[in-house]
Amino acid sequence: MAVTQQAQTRERSEHPRGVDVDKRRAIIEAARHLFTTAGYESTTMAQVAGQAGVGVGTVYLYFKNKNDLLVEVKGGWEEEVIRALALPELASLPHHLRARPMIEASFKICARHTDLVQLMGIQAEMIGEWDSKMPAPIQEALKAFLDEAIAAGSIRPLDTARAAVVLYGMVNSALLQCFVNEGGEGQEQYIDLLVDAVERWLIDADSLPDHR
Repeated sequence: MAVTQQAQTRERSEHPRGVDVDKRRAIIEAARHLFTTAGYESTTMAQVAGQAGVGVGTVYLYFKNKNDLLVEVKGGWEEEVIRALALPELASLPHHLRARPMIEASFKICARHTDLVQLMGIQAEMIGEWDSKMPAPIQEALKAFLDEAIAAGSIRPLDTARAAVVLYGMVNSALLQCFVNEGGEGQEQYIDLLVDAVERWLIDADSLPDHR
């Protein structure tokens, strides 16, 4: 429930009153097309405007620079991850059994959006002031999951805010290696390794109800 509310709140905040949602969406889609075909570095704001069928000044009304556009283009991943974490079939599982479906969902999202995968590998120093920190909504969703799991006695007590960052880093690094450097090869092996590492780190089998 908390994850779903986060997604809805973000959607409302991204489209304040007076914003032409269709025009904004056209600009984002134009940027996505150009970033994944011509390349991020080669694309100019003027080209984005031309592709979207708007003036350059209109683009700057919605986005202060190209970095802002990249963040928005990549934001689709964030929303899809949040939705995946909120799926009823996942929420119905005991917390200690969710590592595999959560990690598999992340890999499926990358596999569905092969045109965007290359953007995952853009280094922070290449794009100036763009903030490459973990997306806040994902951090909040992972922290909420870990808090619930601890309360249910499914994982060992730990600092959930920092654990969320570590968990995101582990999965994101594996996704980058698998999809950017290896062209999507070896997905099952990466998933198995991640699940094993996460379960060994978080789960104390002796503390689970079945082992008491």
